[in-house]
Amino acid sequence: MKKEGMIKIRFVLSIGAIAAITAGCANNPLGGSTIHPAAARDYQELSGTWQLTRAVVNGRSVPESQLRKTILITDGNTFRFPKASGVGTHPAGTFTVNPNTRPKQVDSVGPGGPHAGQVTRGIYEILGANQYRACWSPPGAPRPTKFASTPGSGRILQYWKKTGPVPLQ
Repeated sequence: MKKEGMIKIRFVLSIGAIAAITAGCANNPLGGSTIHPAAARDYQELSGTWQLTRAVVNGRSVPESQLRKTILITDGNTFRFPKASGVGTHPAGTFTVNPNTRPKQVDSVGPGGPHAGQVTRGIYEILGANQYRACWSPPGAPRPTKFASTPGSGRILQYWKKTGPVPLQ
């Protein structure tokens, strides 16, 4: 795959992770508002170190070599990619979850990059104690309604596996 293609994949994966994280912020506004118990439970389950195991961007599968490099760390409603992950467009951000919809909704916002401050809308599903999936639309696009990324959709479908807790800083 050409270098331009790999950069585009990294960018798209970054947007997806940011979107997931941002969604959590809606349920945990600044100022200490009470978080709905279902949202608090999902934030707890989503906190940790995650390895991307499968991804489809705009209908195209992401190469295994890129999956192995993509690590996500979430802590409450914040996320970040370690420097070694190779995902550099949005190295950190916030997300908000809404577990009271079907499918569950997530929004994320990254502070940097070409889409800084824009909300990326997505859906998520916790598949077990150590796995979840998310599907993201491009910034400004309508939220996906199913877990699919077809050619021309611009959507990102991701499957994550927890590899450990949130590392100490």
